[in-house]
Amino acid sequence: MSKIMVIEEDSAMRVLISEWLAGEGHDVRSLPRHDAASRHNLHHTHGAAADVVILDLPHPRSRSGETARALQAVHAAFPQASVIGISTQLARSLGRDSDVARTLGVNQLLPKPCTRDELLGAVAAALAA
Repeated sequence: MSKIMVIEEDSAMRVLISEWLAGEGHDVRSLPRHDAASRHNLHHTHGAAADVVILDLPHPRSRSGETARALQAVHAAFPQASVIGISTQLARSLGRDSDVARTLGVNQLLPKPCTRDELLGAVAAALAA
């Protein structure tokens, strides 16, 4: 059983992703993205085991540095985990393991919304890597 952390701002999407993953037998934990409570909660999960982190990315072109800070926090809290970034700002044509993914510092990227099969495929690929 793989351990997966879902960090997603939208509560309905967070529940849906968690249900898809739990239905496949994964041990899933979730947090809302980037509010004060989630930063506090993420800090307290530092060192917690996670094989994969699914992170709702802030707008990748944001000049505020929010994306970089979110990724730094995830990498610090889950240094061994593969990170799958999801965002409404991504085009499907980029591909999961594009240069954009590497530039952002994630293992894979998915457009949001994504299908169940797209998500499960990305998780399977992350676990196989």
